[in-house]
Amino acid sequence: MSLLHDEQNRITAIMSKNLSENIDTLSALFVDCADVTKRKLTVGDTNKVDIYIIYVDNMINKGLLEEVTVQQLFASMTDMPAEGQFDYIKEKGLRTVDVAEVITMNAIIENVLSGDTVILVDGYDKAIKVSVRGMPNRGVPTSENEVAIRGSKESFSEAFYINRVLLRRRIKDTNLKIKQFKVGVRSHTDVAICYLEDVAKPEIVGDIEKRLKEYVIDGIFDSGMLEQLTERNVYSPFPEFQTTERPDKAASAILEGRVVILVDNSPLALLLPTTLNSFFQASDDSYSRWEVATFTRILRYFGAFLSIALPGLYIAVINYNAEVLTSAMALSFAAARDGVPFSVLFEVVMMEVAFQMLLEAGIRLPGPMGSTLGIVGGLIIGDAAVNANLVSPIVVIVIALTAISAFTVPNEPFASAFRIVRYLIIILSAFLGLYGFILGIMLLLNHLGGLKSFGMPYLVPFAASGINEGTDTKDAIVRLPLRDLKRRPIFSRKDERTRLVKNKDE
Repeated sequence: MSLLHDEQNRITAIMSKNLSENIDTLSALFVDCADVTKRKLTVGDTNKVDIYIIYVDNMINKGLLEEVTVQQLFASMTDMPAEGQFDYIKEKGLRTVDVAEVITMNAIIENVLSGDTVILVDGYDKAIKVSVRGMPNRGVPTSENEVAIRGSKESFSEAFYINRVLLRRRIKDTNLKIKQFKVGVRSHTDVAICYLEDVAKPEIVGDIEKRLKEYVIDGIFDSGMLEQLTERNVYSPFPEFQTTERPDKAASAILEGRVVILVDNSPLALLLPTTLNSFFQASDDSYSRWEVATFTRILRYFGAFLSIALPGLYIAVINYNAEVLTSAMALSFAAARDGVPFSVLFEVVMMEVAFQMLLEAGIRLPGPMGSTLGIVGGLIIGDAAVNANLVSPIVVIVIALTAISAFTVPNEPFASAFRIVRYLIIILSAFLGLYGFILGIMLLLNHLGGLKSFGMPYLVPFAASGINEGTDTKDAIVRLPLRDLKRRPIFSRKDERTRLVKNKDE
């Protein structure tokens, strides 16, 4: 309650008409803040007035500040009136369009810390906000984690205002709404909800707005923190949000009637609601021919199944159900395990853990070192373990195929959930054989069938293929030609499902 109480007190802090009192207040608030630049100036000729300029160094464009603010204030204030000086400075003394009034001390602090310049005028209990931001950023980087052969190479960056522009540049429609909020009592992180007003379901937009205001927290530094606060499936490994670093994928989701959440300082956007099928759709599927897109999607689904099933299936067959193998395969597997001192379960788990450790180490190390570690760990250590009879060659092949299959899923958080489920199926298969393997798959399907993302069933359109006139299955495992995808998915409003019609004038 103390966080909420402090926030309410700061919001209601009203400015004084006495400039000296406001300066004392700001000086006390920004004490020991070496990056905050403050200066008191006097402008005017016959009728003079004191002003106070405050901003954060290196968060503003100093050249622009001097040009549109300081120089103009001294050059055009010679005929300063005796009254109405605040409005005169606002209208005549600033050569910029992005000017606004602020009336509370909290608003001044918020704007200054967000990269704006604030001007206080003696005798007035309000201030002028001038937007001359110039914060350092990476610009528009290239997508690294969602590489596409065709399509845009741009990626979201940590700069919030750049991410908004990347969406607006792709959807030039006034119905694209960007609602902006501040989240975090101390961080005051900018969060934006982006959607098409006439296409997105209003109940979904209202639900996410409600969830954003449900908790009071001191700081949000990435979209992942916001995702954990707003999700309902807390104890499920499967994400309730879809993440992307590609603006074209986020724009495509908006056109489908989904909602995109942008978080300042995060290069990943959140897409909602989401379904199982959404995680298997790559960015360039829409840019490729339907035959190619369909083939690659089948590979992704098959790879996802192998990533969770292959180790458990191997354990079940070797330990309990060797009769399903041919005689030649059974003899080959037995010869491969000759001399190995450990059980099949221990072999698989040991290799799985070793691979996950190599994967984690490769991510944390710098690029060249991470690649070197992957080669050393995957080839040299694996070969040495086989030669030392610590593991059988078949297990190395199984784990390698499992690892490769997991990377076919084009969404890392979703693929990580399959890695966790894999251990459950391994344990069940180790104790119950094929019965345990089938039980694990059934438990997984039952769990997925019970999940929802903002009211949307997770297994749509597979569990309810008849909804939306059955058109959602046209862009599922099989992707039909683009000209046949005439309706939006179930995410959108019922009366706004049509998205493609043939031009009758042609």
